[in-house]
Amino acid sequence: MFNRKFSSNIRRKKRMIISSIILLVVFLGIGYSVFTTNLGINGTLNISKYDRTLYGVLKKAAKVGTYAKEYTNNHQDSMAEVGNEKIYYWWANNDTNGTAITNMNNVIFANHCWQMIRTTDTGGVKMIYNGEAVGGKCLNTRGKHVGYDSASTIYLSSTYAYGNDYTYDAENNLFTLSGETESGTISQGKYTCRSTSLTCNTLYLVDKLVSGSTYSAIKITGDSNYSQFGNLQFNQNYNSPAYVGYMYNSENPIEIQSQIYYISDSNMELNTSYYYSDSIDYGNMVTNQYTLNNPQLISSLSDYNNLVNKYIMASGTSTNAWYILGVNGANLYAKRLVGGDLNVSMVIGNSYTNNGDNTYTINSPTQVSYTDWYNGSYENYKNKYVCDGTSITCSNIKHITESTSNAGYYYWGIEHNYKYGEKITYNNGTYTLTGDIKNIWDLPNASNQTDLSTHHYTCLDENISCSAVKYISYYYNPNIYYYQLNGDNDISNAINNILSADNVNSKNSTIKTGIDAWYKKYMTNYTSNLEDIIFCNNRNINNLGSWDPNGGSVSSELLFNNNDTNLNCTNITDKFAIANEKANLSFPVGLISMQEGRLLTNTNILKSSGNYWTLSPSYIFIDRSYNSIINDNNNSSSRVSYSLGVRPVISLKPETEYTNGTGSMNNPYLVE
Repeated sequence: MFNRKFSSNIRRKKRMIISSIILLVVFLGIGYSVFTTNLGINGTLNISKYDRTLYGVLKKAAKVGTYAKEYTNNHQDSMAEVGNEKIYYWWANNDTNGTAITNMNNVIFANHCWQMIRTTDTGGVKMIYNGEAVGGKCLNTRGKHVGYDSASTIYLSSTYAYGNDYTYDAENNLFTLSGETESGTISQGKYTCRSTSLTCNTLYLVDKLVSGSTYSAIKITGDSNYSQFGNLQFNQNYNSPAYVGYMYNSENPIEIQSQIYYISDSNMELNTSYYYSDSIDYGNMVTNQYTLNNPQLISSLSDYNNLVNKYIMASGTSTNAWYILGVNGANLYAKRLVGGDLNVSMVIGNSYTNNGDNTYTINSPTQVSYTDWYNGSYENYKNKYVCDGTSITCSNIKHITESTSNAGYYYWGIEHNYKYGEKITYNNGTYTLTGDIKNIWDLPNASNQTDLSTHHYTCLDENISCSAVKYISYYYNPNIYYYQLNGDNDISNAINNILSADNVNSKNSTIKTGIDAWYKKYMTNYTSNLEDIIFCNNRNINNLGSWDPNGGSVSSELLFNNNDTNLNCTNITDKFAIANEKANLSFPVGLISMQEGRLLTNTNILKSSGNYWTLSPSYIFIDRSYNSIINDNNNSSSRVSYSLGVRPVISLKPETEYTNGTGSMNNPYLVE
């Protein structure tokens, strides 16, 4: 009996254990959206709770391998370099999988929608902004919302009203200044309607003083696309390498030296008060004046068709006259006559001879009438040599770099016979060209452009010494582009000062000003949930191109090293983080890097309503700075002064769990 009772107790305890297991399964099924079960080797039921962290979502996906992968290169996400967790990232090898991921990586946090990009080596999860949530969903059918849009230089008065914050009435598209509203004080970070009113349909965020009463300001409207917080320039200006920086210091813009000479004025609108004639005189009738012979008044616009090869003036005698080359409707194309010029044709040649007495002679001369030039032959005159008018020998020979259909041309002339040096020295405020020094005027000549590749330094005159030497960074017909050096600097020191010196990060870029303002308004209450990680503004140079003093072609770009998937950020001044005093962030927010975008392989993963900025510099071309952008090709660039989409990036702290959701647009992971 004892044994039967003991056996009964055993069976009862087994039933209780099984019941407990069933209850646990039910409990887990209610409390968690996913759990796993399996049978052990002895036939018992093993149950393991699914990892509820967002890090775990990507880790699980990477184990399957269809939609995510593990990053295997060395990398550190924190300034303290303490992270040792594996990095996982979304990945797709075709458009179908890329689109599928957009229904797996959605998160609602801080009342906004986000898309997961990758995990960090600290165990956090990096996410990119995807607009405001509507009804707890992140669908791509959401409407427009408040956005920080293009910056411009505008007039601001101290009598305008300014506020620290604003509210927005979407129904009436109306902004209202809030916080400490006042007039008389114009300072960075203030909002204004550009009037004494506290309400308006378009708001402005003060960025910085430009000069006098003009300020750089970011416009704020209510019609930005749902997936972006606005469209901004990366930087409002573009003509310096400094402007690829999320922050920058020394700007010192690239300047232009242009030699332009136009024979004619195009699209010249005349009226019936003008006179015309078959012939013209200069200086015989009136000193230093043109005089029409037997002038006739233009009586009607219909007379215009008869004016080709005629001379016209506003009166019978004047210091200016025109020779008509062609007529197009009511517009006349003409060569302007100034200072006694009576030439209606010119002599051109393929080459010239230096006579050794400061004169030059056109070889194989051909005479061309300006009317023939206008009528279509102009395309044949590029790279020809000319004197003045019909002369074949002169002291001011010119090389045509471009010719135009209105009988005009750009040229480089012998009067610009400048000296160019290989290197420079600096002493007591004076630069001196050193090494091999060349005299060059004929820049369109290909061999001279080759010389420029090793002789970048010039005073842009016939001297070898000057107080501010120029470094020729690019030649592009008909202009040369140069970077002016000041103080004891060669171009190598100047580039270091622009891109990587310890004090390089002292001024906010336009896009950083906008992102910081957006974060301050919407995200400050959630800062404790975010980790301070590095956002890499990688300004390492891959190829100096035309900025290489030892042999850089003056027609090649300076390229930055952002063409791979390596997440390493080597330069401390490029590692933007709150903990980095040399690249200091006010808030734990930045932008996606191009390397992170390339890791994803397929652009559908991070597809937006339009092109948007990354944090990665791309190249310097002529006098324009370009940064990398994400678009349908996932590998493109845009001039930093263009307005494109802005999608901030944040990183949730390690062990951040979601309380609900499946990651789809219709049912995003919810982080409370």
